[in-house]
Amino acid sequence: MHIILYVLDALRADHLGCYGYGRNTSPHIDAIARDGVVFENCFTATTWTRPVAASLLTGVYPAVHGTRSRYDSFATPLTRLPEALKKGGYRTAAFSTMGNVSADIGFNRGFDVYHDLFAEPSLLARRQKLDAAREGLLQTSYQEMVLPLAEDINDYLLNWLAVNETADTFNFIWSIETHEPYRAPEPFRRFAATPLRPGEGESDDIRAAGPADRQRLRDLYDDEIFYNDHCLGELVTQLQQAGLYDDTLLVITGDHGEAFYEHGVYTHGHTPYDELIHVPLIIKFPENWYAGRRIPALVELVDIFPTLVATAGLNLIEVGGTSVQGHNLLPLMEGTQTAVRPYTYSDTQSLAVHNHYLSIRNQKWKYIQVKRPQRNIRTLFQTAKHIIERGLLLDVLRRRQHFQRNRRGADEYLFDLTADPQEQQNLAATEPERVRQLQQQLAAWQQQNESLARQQTTPATNYEESEHLRKHLERLGYL
Repeated sequence: MHIILYVLDALRADHLGCYGYGRNTSPHIDAIARDGVVFENCFTATTWTRPVAASLLTGVYPAVHGTRSRYDSFATPLTRLPEALKKGGYRTAAFSTMGNVSADIGFNRGFDVYHDLFAEPSLLARRQKLDAAREGLLQTSYQEMVLPLAEDINDYLLNWLAVNETADTFNFIWSIETHEPYRAPEPFRRFAATPLRPGEGESDDIRAAGPADRQRLRDLYDDEIFYNDHCLGELVTQLQQAGLYDDTLLVITGDHGEAFYEHGVYTHGHTPYDELIHVPLIIKFPENWYAGRRIPALVELVDIFPTLVATAGLNLIEVGGTSVQGHNLLPLMEGTQTAVRPYTYSDTQSLAVHNHYLSIRNQKWKYIQVKRPQRNIRTLFQTAKHIIERGLLLDVLRRRQHFQRNRRGADEYLFDLTADPQEQQNLAATEPERVRQLQQQLAAWQQQNESLARQQTTPATNYEESEHLRKHLERLGYL
């Protein structure tokens, strides 16, 4: 069996046709969904990339694997998904276009082959070249880099599969296409006007955007989905022609969503409203097992690890998954269970000087807790140091609204998702008992995570960001 775990960075669920979107952004993903299973209510554990990637590969929440902030490497001793599958005889490969999911940070452990496509020599020769020192990949040794296209992923993946056609393989794909900058190749600009003006859809443009720019940015974003969807269609066609599609387990998901001013901000990495934590999860099984099923139960991205291990016919404990917090989703598809959990959770903090966001959610209620950094001499110094080191002073002055997004809003929110699915009416003040119950449940989850984290012998280590990786990530909107 060939397992392909394909992550589209910053892909929100409600911009796909199979999740009810009115625009035809995803005809090929929709076709894959008809061959497989659609999980209608899948949620991510945090609202930015690096900790989500670590959770996908370990099956645990960020507080347990320890890769939580921008300065944390991925160094947990927990068994990783490629290591677990290798015990079952799988050959493993990864193809990443994103600096937050790179070998330099520690994501290559367990893979036989790991391609950081943003630094592949063959792509440097034929894609838009970026100066690494200027563009800012925070921890990489690479001097030059590119923003790879989704079609480049296909080239590398299909070459690998051709060599390993008769083997069992696990293939971890990270596509940056749907992440900013929103600049799809010109033939795929179906929703946005062309030609694009210089800088449109890039980080500075988004930081300067206000409410009037919402539809323009959504159009650019939808073009990126349409292009990546086309590349997925090409991948499926190639798998079919090679006779591999029927023997392939294809998982399509997003690591987090993307905000388009629904709550006064753009992009991601902040308050866990559903536009950021509700992500697609589509699983196409070999021979199209369970085709056409739609699962309404609450599931999370940490569930992918145990589900893939079970589908491979392996015992989770025997392959090292004793600490996995996710649930095997096969019983939901087989109809022997209707639910695997009562709540989903999230935990987001990319820097100590940023807010710490926690959330708990079921089908009806959602509670968000905002823990703000202490405003004392130490944190003010850290904030100033962060701004000066990254040369952000002029940017902060010009884009004040973007940089103050961590300071706005209440400290807690409660939403009735049945009556208010857009999360516009905060009921925290009028439903104190409901808030108390959810606070207790959230605190219990945190305590469980802390207990499991203490059992690990080696915590995630901090690293010094190289200037190259820093510049790359800044181009992608990370600070």
